[in-house]
Amino acid sequence: MTGRPGATARLLAVLRTPWVRWGFLVLALGLAVYAVVAVRDDLLEAARAMSAGRLAAALGVSLLFVAATMMSWRAVLTDLGSRLGTGSVVAVFGISQLGKYVPGGVWNIVAAAEVGADHGVPRRRTMTATAVATGVGVVSGAVVGAVALPFLAADALGPWGWTLWLLPAVVVLLLPPVLNRLLALALRVARRAPLEHPLSWRGLGAATAWAVLGWVCAGLQVWLLATGLGMATGARTFALAVGGYALAWMVGFLVVVVPAGAGARELVLLAVLAGTLPHAELLLVVLVSRALVTLADLAFAGAGAGAGALGRRGPLPPLAPRARLRWDAVRRTLPRERARVLEVGCGQGAVGARIAARHDYTAVELDETTRAVAAARVQAVAPGARVVHGGPDALGTDERFDVVCAFEVVEHVADDAAALAEWVDRLRPGGLLLLSTPAWPERFGPWDTLAGHYRRYDPERLRTLLLDAGLSDVDVRLYDAPLGYLLEAVRNRVARRRARSRSGAPVPAEQTAVSGRVLQPTSWAAGALVTAAVWPFCLLQRALPHHGTGIVAHGRRPTPAPVRHSHHGHPEDA
Repeated sequence: MTGRPGATARLLAVLRTPWVRWGFLVLALGLAVYAVVAVRDDLLEAARAMSAGRLAAALGVSLLFVAATMMSWRAVLTDLGSRLGTGSVVAVFGISQLGKYVPGGVWNIVAAAEVGADHGVPRRRTMTATAVATGVGVVSGAVVGAVALPFLAADALGPWGWTLWLLPAVVVLLLPPVLNRLLALALRVARRAPLEHPLSWRGLGAATAWAVLGWVCAGLQVWLLATGLGMATGARTFALAVGGYALAWMVGFLVVVVPAGAGARELVLLAVLAGTLPHAELLLVVLVSRALVTLADLAFAGAGAGAGALGRRGPLPPLAPRARLRWDAVRRTLPRERARVLEVGCGQGAVGARIAARHDYTAVELDETTRAVAAARVQAVAPGARVVHGGPDALGTDERFDVVCAFEVVEHVADDAAALAEWVDRLRPGGLLLLSTPAWPERFGPWDTLAGHYRRYDPERLRTLLLDAGLSDVDVRLYDAPLGYLLEAVRNRVARRRARSRSGAPVPAEQTAVSGRVLQPTSWAAGALVTAAVWPFCLLQRALPHHGTGIVAHGRRPTPAPVRHSHHGHPEDA
């Protein structure tokens, strides 16, 4: 018995490693995307058969369905004692919904627990909330379907008709006095601490109301699609669509060995709507309905990935695509413990705000316009952070830091060796210098000229410069492959167009002053889209450390050897 907890703890530690968590998300995302790609022909046929406005309305209602489901889950989680803000709710729920597309029927619960832990919610509480909200969905779906029974054929459920006999028992199990006892017993058997807040009638009532609204939205989506292909409009067909979808979802949930109830759910919906349309059109409705809900899940997962960047202190500034790739490499190098960090040339502060959220942050920026933007962004996250106009010499002569960062800066400096020496001098002994810069001199192009670069670096040449600056333990890695090659091509094309509209040779110092403001996203929505689109490439670049258009390098300022004294009292070299 004594060995089991240790083995379980080791297994959980493995499952919670970044590689396993990211691998699971990649698998779930791939399966969800495949669910849409697999019916692409049906989507094209539906686009030809009905108006774009109707399809757009059906997709909009699908988003409302997922949103109502999210609010039902949020009501349960709030009732259990965790009141999350909108950004955190979207992050936890949106990302966890991808787990529905992995066979097994429990992976969305596991994913919710892991993502919820990142937002300060105990895992047992998130798992309980997800399981209870799912139960509320099943019961409310069965009730909505039962209310619609007068409009349905008696044998509409076919071989799954027996599921309705479970309804009274499940309703009883979800009554707060019964459910709280069952949850307490389950946690006691699992040797987990009991819930701090029992479920209340009010909380479950709110969750049920949101779930019912979700079924109405889902049924409206099916009704819009079906009437677009010729099904009669009216109260009866609307009730068929709402009740049929709710019952189909309930049956699909019970078939847990199939990803998200695929197959069984569609067969039930086909049976319920039989006779309202020819079979071919009904099959098209069912498949398109499924694809639109999957697209809605993907949209919430993307929004959740973006909202994951929302800290409790407010939204973090958006990152451009290449900066997002760079940040993935940088954040894994920064110290885990709180440290004093200096960033040289912080630009508009998008990366600085992320550093300031976890560390004691100081920045210097030469361009006053850019500095003002950075100061507002950084201090919104960390009011005590400093953003100073000027270079490192604008700071106190005795100020030293645990980490000095310079991202996309050294290539803007005419005397890079002198700049590196100045930055190293700002490190305490044992401190870390962390920088990024464009790679490969042969790739110097229009964008480098537009941005005011003096050069690009060969990785070995940069390693030598860092060693000559007095650093040890130097590590030089490439990043951004394969996406970086495409992004660089786009930037060079933009630079060529801008160059045609200008006369005279650009001056690097003048170009550098404005380079931090070029092609930078400004809205939260743009940042969320970038995060959602780029995060798979963040994983891919980790497997390609010797490829890419950019370099992330770091090294440490050596710690002086301790001075020992001989037995005569004279100092000796250690």
